Amino acid sequence: MGPRAGLRLRQILREGKIMLVPCAHDALTARLIQQAGFPAVFNSGFTISAAHGFPDTGLLSFAEVLSAHNSICEALPYGFPVFADGDTGYGNAMNVKRTVRAFEKAGVAAIMLEDQVAPKQCGHTLGKQVISRNESVAKIKAAHDARKEWRREKGLIEE
Repeated sequence: MGPRAGLRLRQILREGKIMLVPCAHDALTARLIQQAGFPAVFNSGFTISAAHGFPDTGLLSFAEVLSAHNSICEALPYGFPVFADGDTGYGNAMNVKRTVRAFEKAGVAAIMLEDQVAPKQCGHTLGKQVISRNESVAKIKAAHDARKEWRREKGLIEE
């Protein structure tokens, strides 16, 4: 998502090797992961929620999660790949667009979006329900459109 970080992530993925990517719950943990030589950092909703003392059940707001992603991206060298947990996109397709634009601005390299119905559960629990195929397609299209629009507005060339 961040242009340089996204490019670096695609280069790593083209190598075709399995990537070991530890989770970070804060900026210090992210720096330690980077300094230990790992190729990327993953910010999981579970770890960010746990760092705030909550289970991963959607209790943290978009702003709280975005703040964590901002702190983590700022703590790392420019272009270091960060995978960001985008939860369910925090609502419908329009919310997904907002999520993608904000995470791109923060500097993340990739966003993982879940397809659960609201209220969501932790991805590790049984009994989850997923949204319809049509809603999923709409969210994926919204994420793609948001990425293209943000890059066009910033004068960045599609990679």
